[in-house]
Amino acid sequence: MGSKEIFSDQPGHVAPGALLRAAREARGLSRAEAAARLKWLPDYVRRVEHDDYQTLRQPAFARGYVRAYGRMLGLDETGLLAAFDATQPAIAAPEPVPRRSRPPQLQRTGAGIVLGLAVLALLTLGLWWAQTGQAAAAPVFGG
Repeated sequence: MGSKEIFSDQPGHVAPGALLRAAREARGLSRAEAAARLKWLPDYVRRVEHDDYQTLRQPAFARGYVRAYGRMLGLDETGLLAAFDATQPAIAAPEPVPRRSRPPQLQRTGAGIVLGLAVLALLTLGLWWAQTGQAAAAPVFGG
């Protein structure tokens, strides 16, 4: 057992993988049995127990893997996730991504406004032409 397996880089903190492995062994479960209960790929239990999150297919979900494994073993999630956060601060606390606000509807549909104004102008021109055409075609009485 290497020190990385049992202890985190910070003194006084136990790595989450060591906690999970000890709880699994205390319950008499093999890694294969734990993987079957979690519906994980067979090697994921070993990777999580060794705190080797970067080799998972989705390392960004490492905290979720630790939580699910701990829940299956009946461990206290708060303590387990605190141990994870202490050993994996970059994964546990990512920078929030600023949300871009959507522009108002009228700004997004500039082409629609221009098209609507063009149709309105054509309708106005058509009405004007129809009125002037009727006045010119009307017979003049009394002369």
